[in-house]
Amino acid sequence: MYFDYTATTPVDNDVLDMYVKVQKEFFANTESMHYLGKRSNSLFEKAKREIKETLKSEHEVILTHNATEANNIAIFGCVKEKIGKIITTKIEHPSVFEVFKELEKRGYDVVYLDVDENGIIDINQLKEEMNKDVLLVSIMWVNNITGAIEPIKEVINILKDYKKAKLHVDGVQGLCKIEMDFDINDIDFFTFSAHKFFGPKGVGGLLYKKEIVLGKHIFGSNVQNGLKPGTVDLAGSVAACKALKIYMKTIKERYEYVNSLRNRLVNGIRNIEKIVFNSNEKCSPYIFNISFIGRNGETIIHTLEEKEIYVSTGSACSSKLKKPEKTILAISGNEDRALSSIRVSLCHLTTLNEVDSLIKAIKEI
Repeated sequence: MYFDYTATTPVDNDVLDMYVKVQKEFFANTESMHYLGKRSNSLFEKAKREIKETLKSEHEVILTHNATEANNIAIFGCVKEKIGKIITTKIEHPSVFEVFKELEKRGYDVVYLDVDENGIIDINQLKEEMNKDVLLVSIMWVNNITGAIEPIKEVINILKDYKKAKLHVDGVQGLCKIEMDFDINDIDFFTFSAHKFFGPKGVGGLLYKKEIVLGKHIFGSNVQNGLKPGTVDLAGSVAACKALKIYMKTIKERYEYVNSLRNRLVNGIRNIEKIVFNSNEKCSPYIFNISFIGRNGETIIHTLEEKEIYVSTGSACSSKLKKPEKTILAISGNEDRALSSIRVSLCHLTTLNEVDSLIKAIKEI
């Protein structure tokens, strides 16, 4: 029983079929000047075009190996050695948070926005920190630990008064799951990862406004505007496009189903002593985080694993680190709660019987 869809999803069968087909029939390098190369490049450009059309985006599209790479390209490329003020939050994914930590070492004035007990950023703090020196604001759309949905539309409105400041949004946990209540074209940088919505692993994406000239931090050819030089993974790119097109169409119906699963889980464990909810009904229903006060989260994971139930403690990119989960620590200020948390991930493949089995296992624990 798999409850770790936030970490990764299985590849959709139609997407996998598309991947195999492209690997077999379009194996030529997209940069080769002969007919087969041009044919491959035409398919690559078509995939990028359809990604933009599906997202109703006017951005440039760079396809990367993952969202970590996309976030790094966007953030480092935006600041371009121009020392100034940059703003993010205390609950970002490591692929953003650690970049800001590195930039702080390099002399940038970094502000880490506080969040409330629900994991929502302090909008007034953002307003107070904004000034003419701000180069970049990076705020994730949906938090990967609790599912908190950040007020991106409000952030966009605040930044409209600061022409120099660019907005970066990590859209990994929102895309294909939550309907956008903002215009993606109002965002300067938007990143995603295909394996979060049943596409192949090893394909991420960066959308950025055409007028922005990004600094380069990987050097080689001029492929993909020189920002992601090297041989293009054509099959992965086309399969990612296919997954996006499939799952963007079904957001509403799958959201309603997953929400019903989340509600069933909540009602099933609501009255259990020593369990604290770190997610609430305003969070994405795909992510539900709880703490077993007095018990280590890793111990809970392995206890559930014995019952063939698979959950996680947090980001798969940093879950092996023996330290309090920083998002839970930020919303609660309680180290014990942060050490004892587990993350349950749901999706349209999850069944009612699986949720009931999880409820039973948690009660037994």
